[in-house]
This record gives sequence, structure tokens and C-alpha cells, in this order.
Amino acid sequence: MIAPVGFAPPERFEERHHPEPGRPDDVRNPFERDKGRVIHSSAFRRLQGKTQVMGTSEGDFHRTRLTHSIEVGQIGEGVLLKLSRTIDDPEAKAWLPDRSLVLAACHAHDLGHPPYGHDGEIAIHAKMKDDDGFEGNGQTLRVLTRLEKYRAKGLGLNPTRRLLLAVLKYPVPYSAVRPMIDPTNDRPPKCYMDTERSTVDWILEPFSPADRDAFTSLDAVGRAQFKSFDCSIMDCADDIAYAVHDLEDVIGRHMVTRDQFAAALRAAGPAVDFAALGRLGLALDGDALQTQLFSTASHERKQAISALVNFFVTHVTLVEVDRLSHPLLRWNAALPTKARAFCNFLMEFTQRQVVRSAEVVQLRRKGRRLIGAMFDEFLTAPEELIPRSFWEDLDQHDSVRRRVCDYIAGMTDAYAERVWRRLFEPGYGNSTDEL
Repeated sequence: MIAPVGFAPPERFEERHHPEPGRPDDVRNPFERDKGRVIHSSAFRRLQGKTQVMGTSEGDFHRTRLTHSIEVGQIGEGVLLKLSRTIDDPEAKAWLPDRSLVLAACHAHDLGHPPYGHDGEIAIHAKMKDDDGFEGNGQTLRVLTRLEKYRAKGLGLNPTRRLLLAVLKYPVPYSAVRPMIDPTNDRPPKCYMDTERSTVDWILEPFSPADRDAFTSLDAVGRAQFKSFDCSIMDCADDIAYAVHDLEDVIGRHMVTRDQFAAALRAAGPAVDFAALGRLGLALDGDALQTQLFSTASHERKQAISALVNFFVTHVTLVEVDRLSHPLLRWNAALPTKARAFCNFLMEFTQRQVVRSAEVVQLRRKGRRLIGAMFDEFLTAPEELIPRSFWEDLDQHDSVRRRVCDYIAGMTDAYAERVWRRLFEPGYGNSTDEL
């Protein structure tokens, strides 16, 4: 691929922050190596014990963060294939990502998320608001570039610049968004932590000053505005998996009824226009969709789920971002308006009917309290309470709070509960427990 005159060439985005020797006879390209490092990392394995929508101890049918990430990868491949066969613009087609890069980004996108899902994220941010904050996507950068172990202490997986750009969902620092948010709200703003500013500076180094300024700008309410081409593909795949597969989970576990779904469709009104969706290619109208989704025959439900995934993947389209010039920033993947509205409806339905239900909120609140109590306890004597092997691996230049944050954020749900019980439950634990 030849870069347009004045633009950084593709080779700049294959660079690693810390140069490293190649392995003898390794025939893989840089992104294939990235994918291998992510898949074989302990952070990736730990996703099997982290909440997606429902707790990991509730059963074996529903998704965890790990199975979600694997499915995002498969959907991301489909989006890439669709774009590769339908894009007419030669520049955009030339800058489509390598398949292994898409898989690496999709598999890595949730590595920084803590135990107990977004409630764990809220609990940790509440303790970190005055120390550069905490946000799961921002933590993914720390995992990839600092915390995960691969070649040397403190260097993370040392991934390529382009993989880091692909997982940088919100290219704005906490210090920039903090003045624009409600200080009493514990929900973390969408950003990266200022501890990663030098990493982000390195990621964006090949772009022109004008592109860097525009790409990292905020909108009127303090939100990041842009994503890279690769990140937009990953983000589309993530939203599709979230909308469709999380719906499958709650239906499969009988947590929602057909009547509730039908009522939500009626309330959505023109936002979910099946006539328009049919013209786009959705083979199921409202009645047929409900019949298949809530069928007692699991293969019928799976056919509806497959049809929905196929509909969204095949309607991802290419859009041009006028304010940015480099092809990696100027081109994005996106769902068209009607498909996006339907995707948002499905995500909101699962949130409203399940995630915000009293039965689930009680468990979510318990997770928040558990993490908050552990955080406070660890701060009293971190070097004594946190296993020495982990404490010594952390960057001693980081604040004590940041190191405690890194320790808790890396826990699985079950490990967090076990540690909490050791700290606070009389009669639980012994001196030979594995930490």
C-alpha cells in the first residue's frame, strides 16, 4: 500500500513503542503477532470470569466478557469482509485493516473492564475521581502497554501502534472532560486516564497537528467525537453483539416475555420502522421476529438471532469524516440511520427490562459496595494486603491509589468476592489460600 502524499505510510502504524528483535523463522505479520499476544494473555483468559450482562455464577448459557469478545471478533470479521467487497473508494479500500488486526482489536476491546461489569467501573471511578479517574476502555490501554506480562516488566504486550489506535475508543484525557461533568456523578466519563497521555501521544504521533487536534477535540457537552477506521469497525461489531446476543441471553433465560417485547416495540413507534427495515433487507417483520425469538424451539430462536446479526453486518456502510484528513481517521464504518435506531432499541430493551430490574440492581449494588469496601481496606496498608508479586510488578511511579485500582480492576468476579470474604467475613479463609 502506498500512502497518499503527505500522509504517514502504513509502516508507521506497524511500529511498536519499544523496539524488539524478531523471532527466527516467524512468518507472521505484525498484526498476526498482536492477535497471538492478546489471545494468549492472562487478561484475555480472565474475561471468562467477568460479567457481561448477568453474573458469571448464574449459569452456563449466557455470555461472559470472554465469549462476548470472541463473538465480537467473529462479527468484526464479517464487517471487514462486507466492506472489502462493497467499498468503491480505492483509498478507503487500501486502508482497510488486516483481518488479524480486526480480531486482535475485538478480542482486546474489553481487557480493561473490571469485575461486576459497569458497576465495578462505577465503583472504582468513585474512588479515583481525584486521581485521574478510571474508565474501562482507558484501562485497556494500560493493560496492553503496561500491566500485561510478555517480554519485560512494565511494557505490557508492546502491541503495534495500529492496534492501540483501534482500541482507543475515546481519544480524550480525563483532565479535559472532568470540568464538564457533574462532580457528584460516579459514572465515569468516556475518556482515557491522564496516566496514559504519553502513550496516546505516541499513538497519534504519525498524524498531522491538524488531525491530532481535531481527533482529540470535544463536542459541546464534553464527549469525544471521533474514532479511527479500525476502531469504528470494532465498535460496530461490539454494538451488534451487545444488541443481539445479550437479547438472546435474556430471552433464553426467560427473563423477558413476548408481551414485554411487543409493548416495547409499540412504544418505540416510528423509531423501529419495520417497513423501512424490510426495504433495507430485514427478512423479519415485527410479528415474525417475535414469533421466532420467543419460540419454545431453540433452533427457531437461533434463526432469528442469526437473521438479526446478518442484517446489521450486511448494512454496515462506509462514511467519510470531513474534519479529518488521514485515511485512517477520515474513513469510518457505521450503521445507516434506520439500522442504528433498531440496534439502539434492542440494546435499550435489554438494559431496561433486565439490567435495570430490581432483581439485577440488587446484585449490581452489592458488587459496587464490595469493590468500594475492598478499595478502602487496601488503601490502609497496600504493601501488606496486596500480594507481593503483584505489588512489585506495578509501576512504582504511579500513585498508591492507581496501583490499588490496577489490582482490583484485574480481578474476576469470583476472585473479588473471595478476597472480600477473606478481608471481612469471620471464619472465612486460611493462611494457605492461593492469592
